[in-house]
Amino acid sequence: MVLALGCAVLPAPHAALHAQVSPTYVVAINPFLPLLDSFQGEFEKKLRANLSVAVSASYLGFGDGDSKRYTNADVKLRLYPAERALEGFAIAAGLGAGRQSTVPYVDCTGVNTPCRSARVSRTGPAFSMEMQYQWLLGKRQNTAVSVGGGAKRYFISETANSDITEFMPTLRLTVGYAFR
Repeated sequence: MVLALGCAVLPAPHAALHAQVSPTYVVAINPFLPLLDSFQGEFEKKLRANLSVAVSASYLGFGDGDSKRYTNADVKLRLYPAERALEGFAIAAGLGAGRQSTVPYVDCTGVNTPCRSARVSRTGPAFSMEMQYQWLLGKRQNTAVSVGGGAKRYFISETANSDITEFMPTLRLTVGYAFR
């Protein structure tokens, strides 16, 4: 009987310890984008057992001489269905602002045609949806690794520049630090 009582009591302190160690915040970046002169980073805070809010920023350049550039700042509400916020599978919706900058193509085949093209930039609201999986690794669960993907919709008028992208798929790979 003493053994049965001891077994029933032992798991409780372990569960309480796990709940105390559970992080409240995550700061993370994509470690590979700086190699491409780009950046993506995020700060996430647990609100409830199944919900967090994140603030993210990114800059991506594509093409010859970064002819297309995307700069974004978003606030995301992230739902963790397993009720372990900051860990496991999550679905997020985000609102923010996006800036797209392009260098339009200019045909320079004429003899006296100047071959200069000015960069054109447009800024507007953006909406995003994403799914991800985040692991909290280590004894203290201080290392956060996440992978995921989704889509972003830019609400920028195309009338000013036909090179503006209205819809863009997104990929996510971040490594960061989780803390209380």
